[in-house]
Amino acid sequence: MSSTIIITLVIAGIVLLLSLGYLNNVLEKNTLNKARRKAQLIDRQRRCATLSETLPGQLVSVELKQLLNRIELKLSDELSALDPKNTACKARADQLRELIGQGQALPVSNTPLAIASETQIKDVRFQLESLQAQIVRAAEEKVISAVEGKKWLGQVRHMLVSVYIDYFNAIGGDFLAQKRANQARLVFERAVQFLNKQKNSAPYQQALGEFEELLAQAKNLSVEQTQPSAVQDNELIAAVAQEDEDDAQWKKKQMYD
Repeated sequence: MSSTIIITLVIAGIVLLLSLGYLNNVLEKNTLNKARRKAQLIDRQRRCATLSETLPGQLVSVELKQLLNRIELKLSDELSALDPKNTACKARADQLRELIGQGQALPVSNTPLAIASETQIKDVRFQLESLQAQIVRAAEEKVISAVEGKKWLGQVRHMLVSVYIDYFNAIGGDFLAQKRANQARLVFERAVQFLNKQKNSAPYQQALGEFEELLAQAKNLSVEQTQPSAVQDNELIAAVAQEDEDDAQWKKKQMYD
């Protein structure tokens, strides 16, 4: 066997080894990407289902439910394509198609939530941020149109403002009922500032006017609560002055007796 043939075989072997290594890396990369994509789809699918079931009832409409169903169905179909043996995913996709088929007749059973604590407002805000993220991704992936996505993002912002209006009303009203004027004043001042900062404040003019009235009530109550202490101070000064006068009269009497 000539040296030329040997060199050719060696080079061919090296090329073969390099090709096998490259193909192995490609396969590993594809497997990793597939696993990562499946994990993302499962997570987003779970988030859509959770949002649909747990968002406060005052924020949920049939249209919003169907939006989440449409997004979740797209995720379920893609997940089924990646994992054909996932029977649970196929069953969920069939269920979603049935729900979407109900249209406006779809029942909405979410329970309204009375938001009256900082913890509750943070939880709802987190839910709305998650909803916003799902809408943005759906628009990017053409599940919904850009126009529809923009409309829903505006709705999510409106939901957040509505939640804060309910929150300020609840805690501010409680402070007023408890005659805690200063705390109520701070809450209503924060509410007025919050609504004035909105880019489009037109839908909230009624709520703004109500908060301004409540703020005036809280200020008046605060003034009323400070007046008695001023009266008490005057009475105390008068009593001390009277006591000094009586003491002076007694000393004077003792001097002449």
